[in-house]
Amino acid sequence: MEKTSAVMPMRPLTFGELLDAAVSLLRAQAPLLLGSALALAICEQALLFPLRRWAQLRLPYFGPDFDHIGESWVAWCTGMALEGFVLALLGGLAGAAAGPGLLGRPARARALLGQTLRRILPLLVIALATAALLFISSLVLMLPWPLLFGLLGLASPALIVDRIGPGRALGRSFKLAGRGMRGAMIRVGGYIAWAAIRVALGYGGSAVLEIWLHRYDATYTIAMIAIWAIVDAVAYAMLACVDAVLYLEVRMRVEGLDVAIGRLRRLNRPIDLASSVILGAAVR
Repeated sequence: MEKTSAVMPMRPLTFGELLDAAVSLLRAQAPLLLGSALALAICEQALLFPLRRWAQLRLPYFGPDFDHIGESWVAWCTGMALEGFVLALLGGLAGAAAGPGLLGRPARARALLGQTLRRILPLLVIALATAALLFISSLVLMLPWPLLFGLLGLASPALIVDRIGPGRALGRSFKLAGRGMRGAMIRVGGYIAWAAIRVALGYGGSAVLEIWLHRYDATYTIAMIAIWAIVDAVAYAMLACVDAVLYLEVRMRVEGLDVAIGRLRRLNRPIDLASSVILGAAVR
């Protein structure tokens, strides 16, 4: 079988190595992941636009309107829920790419998309459950949000990589990400870092647009929303890749996935990541 360079080493990784692996995965499947992320980001902006208008949120960053704080908060929480929904869908697609990427096997975008679409219904269940939990946790002054966001991120890769049901995938995500809270903290840290990048790019794009356009022109609004969609698409694709490689890395660290794959290679047996799970055994 033809081989390509693996996107990550076959061992537990440091935080920096994990981010490098996520970048490698994104580069390997950039058209598929970035294209899908952009399509979802455009849909997200289209859904949020009337809600933000109702809440009288302002571009470029849709800051809160303190005269309409209730409406502003509902719009904000809806945005957080939609982000979770988008990341869950992209996490499944990145998970489909991460398995071959780990083994250094070539994978065509059409095959990866088909693999994800075949499991679209259970993936939608995870995405809807994620959105609902994040919406509720956001309403409560964002207090439970970091915990839930961190614990939910491995469900979509688990669904695709291990070919299990949505309930079991959510359970595995909570178990693996919550083990020592390392996985959960990495996911939250990645989100916060990219949130800062998105804000900076959003404000920078707004400043550039204001050289030629008036802030309240319709053209400015359309252009600014387009900028947000592009910036969000890059962030979502990158965060989905972090989720996918984090899932495989945690499995190496907790379940000895790298040991199981090495054993199968020595025995010259076919490698199936779904059948390489070592449940309940921490070998490190």
